[in-house]
Amino acid sequence: MAASKLTFNFLLLNFLASLRIPEISLCDRSRQPKRHVAMFIFGDSIFDAGNNNYINLSVSDRANYWPYGETFFHFPTGRFTDGRLIVDLIATKIGQPFVPPYLQPGINFTNGVNFASGGAGVFYETDPKVISLGMQLSNFKNVAISMEEQLGDKEANKRLSHAVYATCVGGNDYSHFVDNYPNATQLEQDEFVKNLVGNLTDFVKELYTFGARKFAILNVGPRGCLPAIRQSKELRGDECDEVSLDMIKKHNSAASKAIKELESKLSGFKYSILDFYTILYDMIKDPKAYDAIFLA
Repeated sequence: MAASKLTFNFLLLNFLASLRIPEISLCDRSRQPKRHVAMFIFGDSIFDAGNNNYINLSVSDRANYWPYGETFFHFPTGRFTDGRLIVDLIATKIGQPFVPPYLQPGINFTNGVNFASGGAGVFYETDPKVISLGMQLSNFKNVAISMEEQLGDKEANKRLSHAVYATCVGGNDYSHFVDNYPNATQLEQDEFVKNLVGNLTDFVKELYTFGARKFAILNVGPRGCLPAIRQSKELRGDECDEVSLDMIKKHNSAASKAIKELESKLSGFKYSILDFYTILYDMIKDPKAYDAIFLA
């Protein structure tokens, strides 16, 4: 049987605890005083808290209409969900407010910034209309410079080094590749995986040069099981696009190894990877096992 809601919460707590966040006790909040920890968030619609609201996009690329937001916020916030994002749950677990989107007017950097953009990929070509990972990195650099100007180098460096850097990206790249290169050879598929993992690794190393030390990473989910993809390929029952799944499984394995190698090379580097692929795949293949979550 697939994991229950209790198991998911346990995984989330382990995900946080493995980063060794000292600011709050994850087991007993009464024993330790709460201290501040910021989050800087990068990725696609899994993490987008509303940045796409501020871009000139079609309706399908936004989440600012019903039923988005109906079950928790009771209005659409720009999140691609009817409730909270995983990063919202993480913020709650460590006792912090939700992290605001970068493009929201008038935000400050006290709790960090959310740079994620629905539809974004590691590669700019995946969807030029939205904010690619490279563009998100440029936006982060602007924030880091602003923090240094406002707080001074010492305080800014302290906040940047104590922050958690959350990332979930790559799924859109694989969807784009499979759609545009349906006859790609195995060698071409493997080369694409290698290039994507290499770019992600470079992204993490670039953040490290700006003081990032704690990384919270969601691996790529089973994009080949998305309803839109299954419909476009005329799949039946619980069938999924196996080409996408195979590439993503290779990606997740290679990315995990690459990040582990960084841990051995970069002083103070800490990370945790949440197996988003397995959790979501289990839900898709055995939805009845999760009735207690969705009906609670």
